[in-house]
Formats: sequence, C-alpha cells, structure tokens
Amino acid sequence: AVTLMTFHGSKGLEFPVVFLYGIRKGLVPLEVKGKASDWEEERRLFFVGMTRAREELILTTSGEESAFLKEILLESVIREAAKKEKPAEEVTQLSLFDFM
Repeated sequence: AVTLMTFHGSKGLEFPVVFLYGIRKGLVPLEVKGKASDWEEERRLFFVGMTRAREELILTTSGEESAFLKEILLESVIREAAKKEKPAEEVTQLSLFDFM
C-alpha cells in the first residue's frame, strides 16, 4: 500500500521505504512571495521526513535542487539522473476491454 503524507503528518511514524518527491528550490524550503521562510523549521521538517525511512530513502528533485540537498553528506548516497527517452512514434494504449 502507498500512503501519501505531509512532513507534519508523518511525525512519529516509520515506513520501510520513503519517497520524498520534489525536493527542489522553492518547495523545500518552502518559499512564498511576500512571506519570510523559517529555514530552521523547514530544515527540521525535512529531517522529520527523511528519518521516517527504516530501510530506504529515495529523494527526487527536478530543476534547481534544494539547498538542503546540498547539505547532505552521506556515504551511502547514490545520485542518479533520470534518462529522458524519446517518445515512440506510435503509442498504443491497451484497453481493459480488448479481450472481449
């Protein structure tokens, strides 16, 4: 099963695998025009999210990565870039009802 949660909602819980999606500039730490960001609170919440993983933590980013990602110095970090595949010339969508 997949559980979708906020950093706040995950406090006190643990999961075998945790995905933190969208760890990029503007989102983590959250930046809102006209409002000051509380970087220490945002850093603490990011830490809460990361420490929910018992076995595996997967962080994803796009665009300019978060300043918080640049601070992480872990020996077991594996950095991989997603491969952008060229779209197929013809895309076929299978229907659930093709067998009838």
